[in-house]
Amino acid sequence: MSALTVEALVEAGAHIGCRVSRWNPKMRPYILEARNRIHIIDLRQTVKGILRAKHFLREIVASGQDVLWVGTKPQIAPLIKKVAERTSMPYVDDRWIGGSLTNYEVIRSRIAYLDELEAKEKEGYLDTLTKKEGARFMREKRKLWRNLHGIRDMYRLPGALVVVDPVCERNAVREAQRMGIPVVGIVDTDGDPESVDLVIPANDDAIRSVEMILEALSEAVEEGKRLREERGVRVPQPSEVAAAVAPVGRRAAPVPRPRGGAGRPRPGIRRVAQAVEVQAIEDEDAPTEPPASATEAARPSEAAAPEAGPTEKPADQNPPSEPGQES
Repeated sequence: MSALTVEALVEAGAHIGCRVSRWNPKMRPYILEARNRIHIIDLRQTVKGILRAKHFLREIVASGQDVLWVGTKPQIAPLIKKVAERTSMPYVDDRWIGGSLTNYEVIRSRIAYLDELEAKEKEGYLDTLTKKEGARFMREKRKLWRNLHGIRDMYRLPGALVVVDPVCERNAVREAQRMGIPVVGIVDTDGDPESVDLVIPANDDAIRSVEMILEALSEAVEEGKRLREERGVRVPQPSEVAAAVAPVGRRAAPVPRPRGGAGRPRPGIRRVAQAVEVQAIEDEDAPTEPPASATEAARPSEAAAPEAGPTEKPADQNPPSEPGQES
């Protein structure tokens, strides 16, 4: 790699920004001037950002963590793959799968399913399928491989993200922010520098510009791996990482929903035809009268046996009246 100087960055075209009409005002501190309605990036800020990012990534890797490289632009994807394979780090070069960081357990289950499909293919499972079933099997395997081949060895969350063009990779940046993972971003004049933690202002569309910056960052990652070995930092193995992975090929049974109004009552809505248990309140000072139907049913029996002595009545009922005193 050539020396990281302002002249080398100028030759790579790292100073050329976007058109003036597309600029983000938050990038003002990183813009030198405008020429022919195109912003010129201050390469001194670029060199400063690269040096800060190199020091940060070196310490992250030396502490035993990994770096995830993200860049899905067609002209940037080969560079991301090349740098990631050289540093033996995970990468995303085709499409960012939603939940790769925030829903990591499900992503691991899909990777396990991909391993299962590849194992079946080696065992000759395709010979037992029809032509249509075999085509469906291979189509599903290719789709999983295209989306997950770069993060198959990422058995834990990374320690940092290196993103080319945070505007294009906004989903990855948002998930990293939600999970508290620092982001190193190569930001052009149309990007938001506040969306990343370490800003490298540069042209994120030119291949030579991005390649030079990624090579500088990859050297810092390799140096961090050497420091990891010198310091004796032990990296946990995949079998030691406690990751709850859902069973492959099975789905959890759906929770039955209550029907017929048996669910939780909504506030402000009165329940209709609902069984309610009513308890009588006994009060010795204010006895209650029996229901009219009960009194009428008791009158014929009282008239038929006038000679009977007084009977004991509950305390909460009025004493019976004699037959001659009825009005």
